[in-house]
Amino acid sequence: MANVTKIDANLILEKYLDEHGISKTFVANKVGISPQALNRRLRVNTAFDADFAFKVAKVLGISPTIFLSSSYTKSLKDAK
Repeated sequence: MANVTKIDANLILEKYLDEHGISKTFVANKVGISPQALNRRLRVNTAFDADFAFKVAKVLGISPTIFLSSSYTKSLKDAK
């Protein structure tokens, strides 16, 4: 299966949280995982999958496309 998230999706999320003053603990609690589990997902990019991207985006009230590869984003648009 092709990776649908950007290779640096974990770094994008960390930067977004830092820039907006949002704690990782807040995000972890809202997503329903422990802060330790969130830290693992941020350290191991392969753990940052599309499902996680959509959950985080919903919690933050942003578009998940900032985390998704351009080919996957295009396929989402084509499906409409």
